[in-house]
Amino acid sequence: MTYIIENAHVLKGQVLSQTSMLVEGNQIIASKPSFNMYKHIRMNVDSFIMTPTHVLFDSNLPLTRSFLERKDHYVKNFILRGCTCVLTTIKINFEKDLEASLKQAKSNLMDSPIDYVIGVSILPALLTPAFIRQCKRVKVPAVFVEIKNMKELNGIPWGWVREALFPFNSPLIPVFKGNLTKKEKAAMTSSWNELMKQEKIPAVYGEIEESRPLPRKILNKTGIFPQKANLHSRGELSYNLYRKSAETNELDEYGLFSTQYENLVVTVDKGRVLRAGNEVYYRPGKGENVIIKTPGYFTDNY
Repeated sequence: MTYIIENAHVLKGQVLSQTSMLVEGNQIIASKPSFNMYKHIRMNVDSFIMTPTHVLFDSNLPLTRSFLERKDHYVKNFILRGCTCVLTTIKINFEKDLEASLKQAKSNLMDSPIDYVIGVSILPALLTPAFIRQCKRVKVPAVFVEIKNMKELNGIPWGWVREALFPFNSPLIPVFKGNLTKKEKAAMTSSWNELMKQEKIPAVYGEIEESRPLPRKILNKTGIFPQKANLHSRGELSYNLYRKSAETNELDEYGLFSTQYENLVVTVDKGRVLRAGNEVYYRPGKGENVIIKTPGYFTDNY
């Protein structure tokens, strides 16, 4: 069915704009200020703020727990928070385990109600050109490096690693392990950033927060954007609707997620209502493995 979403107050990052969308099925066919000459059914969303659905990071999905436990986790941590895609990781201890571990993870995620992106988590010892080439071949979009001490990164052949990453360029993302003080973590973050810039390695400059919407820079670097967390012509129809109020009118995307939980009333995932008010339409297996084409290809200013 073709219809028009009109008077949409779309918030992307910190930018709020008013637009209308011509929708067909689960896809936005076109966006412009109005479609006055069209005679399709119209849905007026003037009383809401519309955002793209969120992408959250969760490295501990309960994949091997019972169905009811998994459902509870997905509903509370994702669906009710306007998230329709999760970035998660699998631990890889040996190079030979990569493909089998990815296959098992995809099997465990077959009943996911939301889309998912799978990265890998490794110790620095596995940061070799051969392993990176394997990751590139199977299109792993993010490599999380678990670091206890920055000295663990000494001796890594960074030039060869950089060549192995090209042209897919999955970013390296630090995970600082151990009971670190804020000062120690800040020092390690600074050292990591300096090293990555010096060696010209595609990387994320700091840890990614769990259970928080991924910032646009990270969505870009991992290649999740523009496939996800986006509202654009020829893109999928996935969005959140927040009630407009004095508070919501003054906030950016992250602010809405963080403080306006009670004002999130509708979540649509690829054209289908996932949540309406207090009703959740839980569909096991609806989630898909998002295949990243090119990490870091898109950039923007917000």
